[in-house]
Amino acid sequence: MKTAIITGGSKGIGYGIAESLIKAGWHVVITGRTQSSLDEAVTKLSQIKENHVIAVVADVRNFSQQKTVVD
Repeated sequence: MKTAIITGGSKGIGYGIAESLIKAGWHVVITGRTQSSLDEAVTKLSQIKENHVIAVVADVRNFSQQKTVVD
């Protein structure tokens, strides 16, 4: 199984990358700073393929939060 971590994946370019990867069969982890925007993105992306996306609230400028995303 191929998995990608996409920072800023709830909007814009990051969302577009997540969408393309899911369509190609990848599983994705998207990050963002607000739960509400991540929830909205997960709802939309899950319509493409169920169980191919999870979201983690994180500010990737913070090293400890980067580690949490990877873990």
